[in-house]
Amino acid sequence: MKRHILLAALLLPACGGGGSSAGSPPTPVPPQVAGQYDVAVVLLDNDCSTSPTVQPQPTSVEQVPGASAFSLSHGGLRVTGSVDRGGSFTTQPLSVQDALGPAVLTITGRFTTGGMEATVTVAVTPAAPAAPCQYRVGWTGTKQGSPNVLG
Repeated sequence: MKRHILLAALLLPACGGGGSSAGSPPTPVPPQVAGQYDVAVVLLDNDCSTSPTVQPQPTSVEQVPGASAFSLSHGGLRVTGSVDRGGSFTTQPLSVQDALGPAVLTITGRFTTGGMEATVTVAVTPAAPAAPCQYRVGWTGTKQGSPNVLG
């Protein structure tokens, strides 16, 4: 009998509940920004010789909860970046073929609990004799489904 009591005493601590009350949900780990976004777009400024066309596209973010790395898809565009606990983010430069010529695209912004605000900078290097130029697009996104978790 003593042997069974000793075995139960050794196993009991491992069966306990790690410090949370029974029935309480686990605390979400920030940041959590994955999901679908409805994004409105507006041309902020443009120093190129012609005006680019900007339009809303289906936008989604993939991210492992709590990780700083994420990927964002906007229409046919896919960028990778990092987000901090407070929601500020930047993306890696991405080479794209813009209607105005070869370009490099970067995005900076901030996720909020209800969505995101971002500025997309497109640096264009058109064929000669045109000079390099740049334009910026503002994004205002509303998160669909559960809110983002920030810390």
